[in-house]
Amino acid sequence: MKTLTKDMKIFSYRTEPLNGMEGDDGGFSIELYGNGNLRYCVYRLFDDIRLLQMFKVSREAVYDIYGIIEKARKRLERVPQKLDNGSEDGMLNEFLFSDFSWVTAVNIQEVFVKGMILTNYQYYQQYKENMKHENTVLGVFKEICKVLKSAGVELSLDSCEIWKDCKLKVTW
Repeated sequence: MKTLTKDMKIFSYRTEPLNGMEGDDGGFSIELYGNGNLRYCVYRLFDDIRLLQMFKVSREAVYDIYGIIEKARKRLERVPQKLDNGSEDGMLNEFLFSDFSWVTAVNIQEVFVKGMILTNYQYYQQYKENMKHENTVLGVFKEICKVLKSAGVELSLDSCEIWKDCKLKVTW
């Protein structure tokens, strides 16, 4: 397997509201590097950093996450950089999987595509490819979240909690 280094961003996720007032909660981001460094940042709207912390996760967890991304490579290559499910308000979700480009969505959600045919056929017709792509991204994201949870990081689309037994390196 490839040697992972401190300069390699293996996985990143960021969420932020699409609107609000200056100083409101601006979401958070998490970045995992090849050497196990984990950067967690909480923002105020308009990109003011409210909290920046650095943690360390195990080499095994980093390689497991890298393996998940590599295993999904062919599926991720088909995902466009911008996903559009018709949402114009709410939360922006941005994902970076290894050396792929950022994938951006608004209010990304997992959808039972065949069920959508029955419940909202017009929406299905307009967004069926997007729904498949969102399901791909969220499937990989959920697998990564499972590995992170075993490493002491509870990540979801709207929150991130890092257990105290993860070795805290620096807090600003």
